[in-house]
Amino acid sequence: MDSMQMDAIQWSRWMSVGNDDLDADHRVLIAIVNKLFDEANRQDPALIEAILDELIAYTRHHFAAEEACMLRANYPTFASHKALHDSLTRQVEAYRDSFRANREGITGEEVFIFCADWLGQHILKEDTRFGEYAATGEEPQAAAG
Repeated sequence: MDSMQMDAIQWSRWMSVGNDDLDADHRVLIAIVNKLFDEANRQDPALIEAILDELIAYTRHHFAAEEACMLRANYPTFASHKALHDSLTRQVEAYRDSFRANREGITGEEVFIFCADWLGQHILKEDTRFGEYAATGEEPQAAAG
């Protein structure tokens, strides 16, 4: 069986939401998740758990800041975006709890892939929609699929 192909997350202009503070937060979140890309870190269950704890704490900080920006901008889908934030926070907390309960059964690679997908999907699919709204005053239509 081939090993999983993993790449560190690289910031790109496509991730920008056009708000320097939120973009800076996204870069910090990427840096936290990329700690799990380091093979030595992925081999240490205590360190993996600490990184997950750091990710959860910073995510809470970031989501609060992002939600404040959305409220100031009168973002029309604020309630659904906040509900998504709450769900995403619960997802990563549940994943951390699963890892705690089964450190030997979940590899560091799996944790990295989960976190990278979790973060990348949210920034690219949801936060960029808010960025477009903040720039134009109109929310883009959700992509089909």
